[in-house]
Amino acid sequence: MAVELSIGAAVYNIDEGFLRAFIEGAVRQLTDETELLLIDDCSTNNSGEICREYAASDSRVRYINMGQNGGLSRVRNRTIEEAAGKWIFFADGDDLLSDHFVETALRFCGADFDIILHERLKFAEQKDEEQPCAVSELTELPAEAGRAFSISCLCLDPSQSAQFGLSNRVFYHAAWGAIYRKEFLVKNDLLFPAGQKKAQDSVFNTWVYSRAEKIAYLPYVMYFYRNNAQGITRRYSGDFPAMAVSLIGHLRKCIDTLFPGDADVEARFRDHRVMSLVMDEMRLNIFHKGNPNPRQARKQAFLEFIDTEPYKSAIRDFDPKTSDRWEWHLPVVLIRKKNFALLDLFIGNDTAFRILCGADKRLQKTLR
Repeated sequence: MAVELSIGAAVYNIDEGFLRAFIEGAVRQLTDETELLLIDDCSTNNSGEICREYAASDSRVRYINMGQNGGLSRVRNRTIEEAAGKWIFFADGDDLLSDHFVETALRFCGADFDIILHERLKFAEQKDEEQPCAVSELTELPAEAGRAFSISCLCLDPSQSAQFGLSNRVFYHAAWGAIYRKEFLVKNDLLFPAGQKKAQDSVFNTWVYSRAEKIAYLPYVMYFYRNNAQGITRRYSGDFPAMAVSLIGHLRKCIDTLFPGDADVEARFRDHRVMSLVMDEMRLNIFHKGNPNPRQARKQAFLEFIDTEPYKSAIRDFDPKTSDRWEWHLPVVLIRKKNFALLDLFIGNDTAFRILCGADKRLQKTLR
């Protein structure tokens, strides 16, 4: 029987309990029309052995070792290369599929779409109880949705889901936010950016949604994203500045190719994407508790970063009156004043920082 759906899981040094939970949740659902690809980016813990264990006991599970650690983009691209299915789903090995993921996906594998968007939920310990999917027909989105989603992925600005009648549970920026038709990806040479360590999905989906001719929406929770304190979006990243330069390079190529001369896209890119990189540099590098550098070195790095383009202009032009990112208002004020001491005190303390930003938000509303 032909394989209709390939589930490709990225694996690298995952907690054993998380990894087993993901694999067992997927294996319980597998049919002769589905396969699970466990792609190990040369883990240094026991993740590889765990994957091999499951592959050895089920022919529908394949273990693939990358041979050399190369990052998530290479793993995702290998998934596209290896997938035998007509449809591909990109998962992370520490999250969970819906208990009804496979049966629901197979229901729509014959549909004539390039991408099927679905819903997701976050969880910490246990995911919510589920009911089988009652949806019998996909919702086709209008042609302009592709451009809107592409720009949103590029600029990282507010979600466009509501504009097209989608739930706020849809997260089209992430690779796991949709199921992709393999022929569509291959025909358009759509790959993840090699070597990019973070935000690979945004680059990939900027191209994907710009090329898609038919996009569908499945109003059902297919994926559960683990709110992991040790996840990549929270870990200390000493190489963040270099990563950001690389990311901007990839995204500038998207702008120059897909949206040349578009002033609105340029403004949204500056106000949202570049500003988000500023905030992540503060959060994941300079003021992160895991930063081993002495205070004076961190202060010097801070002063150099905020004086570097395109960050300098984005900080200067940020307008809290027009931005919906209220949590950025107070940090920008402190950054403009070069108040390293207060930033160091609060950004490294999530609870204190949220309380402070919340108080500032209420104050700003009162003043308005």
